[in-house]
Amino acid sequence: MPDATPAPYHRLLRNPITPSGYVVLGAFTIYAGWIFASLVIALVQQGIRKDPEGTVSWFGLLATNLSLIVLIPLCMLVAQKLNRQAPGLLSSVIGRVRWQPLAVFAAAAVLIELVMVGVIQFGGVETLGDGGGGIAPDAAGVIAVTLLTSTFQAAGEEYFFRGYLLQAVGALVRSSVIAILVTTLLFTMAHGIWPWESPALFLDRFAFGLVAGFLVVRTGGLEASIAVHAANNVVTFVFAALTDSVGDSLGAKDAPWGLVLADVAKFVAFGLVALWIARRMKLATVCDLPLTAAPMPGKRLV
Repeated sequence: MPDATPAPYHRLLRNPITPSGYVVLGAFTIYAGWIFASLVIALVQQGIRKDPEGTVSWFGLLATNLSLIVLIPLCMLVAQKLNRQAPGLLSSVIGRVRWQPLAVFAAAAVLIELVMVGVIQFGGVETLGDGGGGIAPDAAGVIAVTLLTSTFQAAGEEYFFRGYLLQAVGALVRSSVIAILVTTLLFTMAHGIWPWESPALFLDRFAFGLVAGFLVVRTGGLEASIAVHAANNVVTFVFAALTDSVGDSLGAKDAPWGLVLADVAKFVAFGLVALWIARRMKLATVCDLPLTAAPMPGKRLV
């Protein structure tokens, strides 16, 4: 039988209305929808402007970001229509995005990112690519696309991996540790990174997934994981635009160990700060709302 409320975040897709196995169908439905949307966007992009091999223009970055942004409505639509879940429960245990905590998490994440950029630059840490310090020819466009869309792109990944998939695994197994490990592995694999190809880059992506998944469960929502993911991507691509290494950053197949260790330290530091913020703000970590999308007059879960 499904668990009675209150329920932790990773168990919110387990409800008395739909069979638990529907989450597997839901995951594949979202994946199929994302593949279809990505192909359409890629075909449109290639038809308008094809980037030279090994490079990524502002237009290519825009297409990539748009293909990931579509995950947000896909996840909510599948959760609502197939799993009969109030879609806002993908955002947090209170049924909506908690905007004030999101803003605080974002400020902390950006600050930590900027500190780490200084450490990398002045500490002589090797970075991705060989841009040579020059500015990309379309740097203004890359920066504009990054500032306007990368936050939503990061949110798209979070709604799928730390949102729907974490809750989907949680509907099948009670352990939050297993749910985090499974979704972290899927997240790392989705980036095309394997430990035998690049142990360093695999560790980088895996460490991020672990921290993000842990924070989602411990804070009761996606706000902290969206904040750290968005801050990482925005700072990374602004820096890449200023060093002509956008293609290297987006299509990385390996990474220097020094950079990876700095990244892992950054993720852990944010995790500790985010937990402190969550405690100070007394964020709910369990859900007292109905888990199904029953009509609630005068109140919308978004």
